[in-house]
Amino acid sequence: MDILFRNIKIVSPSDGINIVTDLLIVNGIISKIGKVNTVKKHIKEINGKNKTCIPGLFDMHVHFREPGQTHKEDLLSGNEAAANGGFTGVLCMPNTFPPADSPELLKNLTEKSKDFITDVRFSACATLNREGKILSPVLSLHQAGALAFTDDGSPLYDPEIMRRVLEYTSQINSVVIQHCEDLKLSGNGVMNEGYISTISGLRGIPEVSETSVIARDILLTEFVKNSKYHVQHISCGRSVGLVREAKMRNIKVTAEVCPHHFILSEKECLGYNTNAKMNPPLRREDDVEMILQGLSDDTIDVICTDHAPHSEIEKMQGFNKAPFGIIGLETAIGLTYTYLVKNGIITFEKMIEKMSVNPRKILGIEEIHIAEGNSANISVLNCKAKWKVDKSKFRSKSYNTPFDGYDLQCKPFCVINKNQIYYSKL
Repeated sequence: MDILFRNIKIVSPSDGINIVTDLLIVNGIISKIGKVNTVKKHIKEINGKNKTCIPGLFDMHVHFREPGQTHKEDLLSGNEAAANGGFTGVLCMPNTFPPADSPELLKNLTEKSKDFITDVRFSACATLNREGKILSPVLSLHQAGALAFTDDGSPLYDPEIMRRVLEYTSQINSVVIQHCEDLKLSGNGVMNEGYISTISGLRGIPEVSETSVIARDILLTEFVKNSKYHVQHISCGRSVGLVREAKMRNIKVTAEVCPHHFILSEKECLGYNTNAKMNPPLRREDDVEMILQGLSDDTIDVICTDHAPHSEIEKMQGFNKAPFGIIGLETAIGLTYTYLVKNGIITFEKMIEKMSVNPRKILGIEEIHIAEGNSANISVLNCKAKWKVDKSKFRSKSYNTPFDGYDLQCKPFCVINKNQIYYSKL
């Protein structure tokens, strides 16, 4: 694949680059950054006006449902959804059927996805069958390619088990990723506990079900030297405060947030909209404000999607029975730019850090550098493009999104990785 972008803006915070110039890619390698006078006839030229090249974006929290629920998503469709949304890499969660708790399964999934344009990477179960009782073979799973360990969808509830997982992962410089929920407190809740759950007649999930687990785990992480702990999909303002305090004490804690938790509130559940049902649930508006502050001051390191595909039939079951979760790969860039960058919450450079640099750093993946001689792993965006979300243009197998019809700014144009190019169809 040989391609030349003429007069494209290149922004790479890690490389200290923010320029408008030509970008020549030959055989998947960045051949030239700078004015290109003449090129061979076979090289495709693209006008870079209004286009911005950035290090390939990485979503460290997705569910591709393979094996076991491929009617919702599979590795191939998930790869295309990621590329369509402007991502060149993802980390798949292990709550599949069967769960990813064996090296053999992990190797099989890795082999199936190795030639995709998207770097599909995998986390593994922290405990066997995600039951929270017996440790999974952490070291063997790490050797099989697991980048992190989590029982996502279920919390590591037993403090002794959490301690041991932290100890094992500290030996291999890996990270424990926690779904922070006290199941005894959340019970059979389906949305945030509060006024709206009361008037809707729905059982609520209190914020303390999240914050109590984070508080305990921070203490355990401090106790287990050299361990690393990552908080998934923060939803509560008090959770942000706990992470901020831990960082001030130099505890190795990082955190992520999804667009739905920094844009939407529990009010979306009025009318029993099942595309507003997620776990952790949408919280109060003041929680949203504190999450925005956490993004602004870098308490929150990562913006991810928790891309959770479900079929339309499943989401039509009614609020109590419908599964938790929404898809997010194909709306994340537009939502983040529109609600964070345009509103001055974070800079465009910070958006790149939280969606490309920091996820790879946390997971121990080699950082992407836009430099001559390097393989091209880039996302190309049209930051000035205004567009309306149309779920019929998604490449995911599922369409469960609350953002259909939203007016956004900043649209993926293409991604380039592994000597392949994918043009977004959004």
